[in-house]
Amino acid sequence: MADRLIQLKSGRGLGFSAAGDPIARRLVIFCHPTPGAGGFDPDPIVTDDWGVHLLSFDRPGYGVSTPLGAGDDATIEARADDLAEYVQNSEATAEDVSRADLGAVGVVGWGWGGQVALSLAARHPDLVDRVAVVGTAAPRRSKLRDGHGPALDALSMKGSSTIESTVERLAGGPWQLHDALGIEPDDPGLEFPGLASRLSRMLERSALQGELGIATDLVSAQDTAWTKELGAITAPTKLIYGTDDPVADADDGHWFASRVPGADVVQVAGAGRLAVSTVWGRILQHVAPHHGGIGEEQRDE
Repeated sequence: MADRLIQLKSGRGLGFSAAGDPIARRLVIFCHPTPGAGGFDPDPIVTDDWGVHLLSFDRPGYGVSTPLGAGDDATIEARADDLAEYVQNSEATAEDVSRADLGAVGVVGWGWGGQVALSLAARHPDLVDRVAVVGTAAPRRSKLRDGHGPALDALSMKGSSTIESTVERLAGGPWQLHDALGIEPDDPGLEFPGLASRLSRMLERSALQGELGIATDLVSAQDTAWTKELGAITAPTKLIYGTDDPVADADDGHWFASRVPGADVVQVAGAGRLAVSTVWGRILQHVAPHHGGIGEEQRDE
C-alpha cells in the first residue's frame, strides 16, 4: 500500500510511495506498468546506493488512489498532469523535501507507464530534464496484439469502451500474476534475489480496488492524442528494450524515436520484460547521472 496520500486540486486522493534517500537532492519518478501500483523498486540495493529519492504513484483505481469520477478525464495526459501537479505543489516536510529546491526531475516509465512518462515530459518540459522508457509498446503495436498473449498491455479495446464495461470484461481474472505483465517464466530477471516477491507485492497492492485500476488504464489508452505532443519533449530520452521482451521491441522504440527529438533507442541483449530491473543502475545513470556509463547494451543508430 502507498506510504502517503495527497489531495489533488480536483479533490481526488493520490497515493504515493518513496524509496531511496528521502533527503537526496535528486528526485526520480517511477511510472508503473499495467497492472501495478506505487511502491515497486526495480532494484532497492542499487536505488539505496545511488543517492536518489524515488517516488511512485498509485494511478486512479489502484492502491489507495481515488477512482475517477464522472467528470474526470480517463486519458494519458490527465495522468501525466496528476504527476505534474505533485511536482509543482508538494510542500516540504521531514519526509518529502520541497520540489522548489530540486528543479526538474527524472522520469522512468515501465511498460504502460512509459506512456505517462513521455506525456509528462511533453506537457511539462520545464519539470522534466531526463526520461527513460523501458519496454513500452507504441500504441497498437504490441507483439502480442494478436490476442494470444496474457499481457494486459496487448489487450485489444473497442474505442467506445467505458471503465464500467471494461471492469466487467476483466472480471474473473486473475490479473495478479506475472504473466499479466508479460513476464515469461524463464525471464532472466526472475533470478535476481527478491524481485519475484517485489513484483507479487506490487500486483497484490494493485488489486485493492479489484480491476478498477486496470480498466482505467486500458480506457485511457484508447485515446492516442497524447502522442501528437511528443515533439515538445526537450529532455534527453532513452527508449530501452530487452531483445527477448515478448511484448515490445526496438521497432516500438523507433516509432517513439521518430516523434521524440533526439531520442535514443537502446537494446539490452538477452533481457526480457524485466530489463527495467536487470539494467536499473544504467537507467539511473541516465535519469540521475552518478558514475559509469549506460554500458553494455546495443545502441541502435
